[in-house]
Amino acid sequence: MNLEFNIAVHALTFLSKHSTERYSSSELAAKICVNPVQLRRVMSKLLEEGYVITTMGKYGGYSINGNGLTIQLSALFKLFNDQRTYGRIYTGEQESECEISREMTNVMTDYHQQEREVLEKFYQNISIGDVLNKIIMEGYNGKV
Repeated sequence: MNLEFNIAVHALTFLSKHSTERYSSSELAAKICVNPVQLRRVMSKLLEEGYVITTMGKYGGYSINGNGLTIQLSALFKLFNDQRTYGRIYTGEQESECEISREMTNVMTDYHQQEREVLEKFYQNISIGDVLNKIIMEGYNGKV
């Protein structure tokens, strides 16, 4: 899981609950407790994929596109967990004399891919509606 995935789930859950309303990036960022720049980066992907719509003008903002409750978390997981990285995540070097150092990246890359497949499968049966129901029905106030 990463922050962008979490922001996407949070935003879509919030917008689904408030499906008749529009929120500016500043308003939505405040509701989600993130920086507006972080929010806009996530929302641009959600807009591109058709999960949300945006309306310009004084009363504009983001709103859910259709029934957001049916969006599967696996689709969002894939969208926000692509293969890009922003820095080194593996140890070792291909040029090393040490066989373990030469192969560590290959082995860990394989494990990382398997991990992603397990998580994607886990999220396949969870929707935005499930997240909202869990929040409302199970009353997470005060629970960790």
